[in-house]
Amino acid sequence: MIIRHDIADQEYLDLGEEYSASMAYIDGCAGTLIQPDWILTAAHCVVGRQQSLFYATHKESQYRIDKIVPHPDFDLGENPQHDIALIQLKNKIHNGAPAKLYVSKDETGKQVIFVGRGKFGNGIDGPTKRDGRQRGATNTVIGASEQWLEFVFDKPENATALEGISGGGDSGGPAFITTDSQLYVAGVSSFQRGDGHQEGTYGVREYYARVSSNVEWIETVISNAETTSVIPDHPIIDAIKSDNKQQLINALNNEVLNDEVIMQEALLQTVVLNRVSLARELITRGADIGSILINELSVYELAMHSERLDYLRMLIFKFPHLKNIHGESSRVLPLLIDIAGRDTDPQVLEAVDILLNQGANINAQTRDGDTAVILAGWISGNLDLVTLLVERGADVNIPNNNGDTPLIDAAYKGRNEILEYLLENGADASIKNYAGRSALDMARHNENQYAVDLLIVREQ
Repeated sequence: MIIRHDIADQEYLDLGEEYSASMAYIDGCAGTLIQPDWILTAAHCVVGRQQSLFYATHKESQYRIDKIVPHPDFDLGENPQHDIALIQLKNKIHNGAPAKLYVSKDETGKQVIFVGRGKFGNGIDGPTKRDGRQRGATNTVIGASEQWLEFVFDKPENATALEGISGGGDSGGPAFITTDSQLYVAGVSSFQRGDGHQEGTYGVREYYARVSSNVEWIETVISNAETTSVIPDHPIIDAIKSDNKQQLINALNNEVLNDEVIMQEALLQTVVLNRVSLARELITRGADIGSILINELSVYELAMHSERLDYLRMLIFKFPHLKNIHGESSRVLPLLIDIAGRDTDPQVLEAVDILLNQGANINAQTRDGDTAVILAGWISGNLDLVTLLVERGADVNIPNNNGDTPLIDAAYKGRNEILEYLLENGADASIKNYAGRSALDMARHNENQYAVDLLIVREQ
């Protein structure tokens, strides 16, 4: 929260503490508990991350996520409409204080309470640090449209007693209204506009997704939801949580190894808790990691999304003989380059070779449309890595979601060796990105005469 510069921070901390039972947090964003097993948050906090978000936190305890439901009309952009999402938990929060949904259309002029633990600062300096402490702040709704509640961060002379505005990391958090001692959530933190003011300073405007306009959708999703899947209880899972290898070995048998539900949970826990040696034990004794998907992710992809590099190295280098374990839709190869491509150590090349031999799709694209060869050129400029990928069959003309190809990126980055290699191996210099720029345009923009000369010759 960004607060008034003339009021003691402790007052904001005290206000925030009052609402702890109604708050939840989801890896960089906030949310509101609206039922013991349902959290309301912003769609932009979860879209594209449904497969890799596993826990919500409430009062420092973790609760497993069962499903994430963004509003179907949400479209991430400069001014996204319906920036609202629901999260269903596998296990209920029994010590929470769920807020009711605010259904009236009379929000304008009402005072609300914001709560969050994102970036901290004041109206003069803007956000200055992130200390992870929960604060509350007040503000007044100055306007309401169909999808938005609007606020402004007023200077002290026009402000509420504990005036404030959201900081980075407070997205998804609530605008609470209290009526007749009942707590309601009226809005969900979405975005700010500076209108000439710097981020988080006096004068910025903030927009919260309007709950009253989305009540019907929220209630329909909850009423139609299926019963949450049960978290399996088994000595193997207990052994992983307690990091007890002998207990794990004692509990293992063929029946357990063939139980997909138990093995999904067991492998998930090894990734989340980074139990590398226990995961290795499971795989060595027969866990079929090729057939197990967790939130539609392979164990390899899950380790990458969780940035468990030691775990990933164990999977790749201790079990290189495993075959046909990466499906056609698996993004394992570009994900590997994305998190490890900066490393010029030969192990990266060896890891790529192993994954390809295991069936990884060399032209798989991330959600941003980046292939492994795009990322290899963009992130590291490692010509050996680009060469390996091309020799193994990478298509050098597949564009990403911006229309950029490996050649366009090489021209933009000034990586002349890669640019020259791509031209010699089938790169199409005539391709333009969605901004209408070709590799030659990029080279000219950066005054890279060597690249300009190469590309002009190619055009002739």
